[in-house]
Amino acid sequence: MRIRVVLLAFVAASVAGSAVAQAGNCTRIDSSSRPDCPGALAFFRSFQSALQNNDRQTVAALVAYPVLTSLHHKRVRIRNRKQLLAHFDDVFDDGVRCSILNATQKDVWGNWQGFTVGGGAVWFDGIIPPSERPDTKAPDYWTKYPFKIKTINNDAQYPCKSA
Repeated sequence: MRIRVVLLAFVAASVAGSAVAQAGNCTRIDSSSRPDCPGALAFFRSFQSALQNNDRQTVAALVAYPVLTSLHHKRVRIRNRKQLLAHFDDVFDDGVRCSILNATQKDVWGNWQGFTVGGGAVWFDGIIPPSERPDTKAPDYWTKYPFKIKTINNDAQYPCKSA
């Protein structure tokens, strides 16, 4: 019985570890890679640099408002830059900061929901203005819309690896 429990625990840990350690699909292009990966990688570098330098104004400018996050374990929408700056340390807590700052371009992963890094710590995408009806067949569709952060998942535990 004990061997069975240990084996099940090992299998569960291995499966969980492989999900967290999933490589991105922007530097190693495959059939799931999005055409806007180059823009996502550039955005990630800018965001990571601003966070590394604790440049709160630049980080706040990289966010699409309202942005979904958590404050005191409750899901909330931060409505504007002023509100984000007032709660900056709560929103970009130690887990999110560590996850982002220790990620590399190889960790950037995209799908139909946008791009993420750090096991889902943040999600970002090209933001289409509400008044615009985009033409997905237009040649500039994948480069026209600026990337912005749309979700900050700060109410989860992220494994933090040292750089």
